[in-house]
Amino acid sequence: MPTATESESRTAKPTFPSDLTEWVEKQELLSWIVEDVDSLDWGNPELLDFLRANPAFQPRFLLVLLSFSYALGVYESGDVAELYFGEPSLKRMFPDQTPSPSLVTRFRRDHRGLLKWCVAQAFKRAARMHFALGDGVVPAGLRRLATDAATARVDMSRHLDRSVQAE
Repeated sequence: MPTATESESRTAKPTFPSDLTEWVEKQELLSWIVEDVDSLDWGNPELLDFLRANPAFQPRFLLVLLSFSYALGVYESGDVAELYFGEPSLKRMFPDQTPSPSLVTRFRRDHRGLLKWCVAQAFKRAARMHFALGDGVVPAGLRRLATDAATARVDMSRHLDRSVQAE
């Protein structure tokens, strides 16, 4: 007869660590995020027109920065902006950037769905590696957990920023 802990362990949902570098090397995590961001259609004519009209706007950089931050468990906009200055890999990839907390907040608000997708991709890749799933399809339940975890992180960042503003 199974003990209580045996049956609990069989029914317990897998969870993601607060910092995905518990499952994967930081540099590999960053390269996955860059790869996923680069898989988006950056050649869309409407986007290109918008970027020509707004040359200071760097959506690729901000999407990588925020996704990487949330995967590391860094949520507040001020901390996300500071991560760039303290992370040599990001500075090498994106030299001469000056992210501010207000820019991070605005980007997160305007591109919430895209951020959730990108963070969920990082979770799925980490789960595939951690649970040795190979290159096959990530099981539906695990995909759902990855999406829920990504949504929770994007939402948490918004709530933390609101609490900082209220102080």
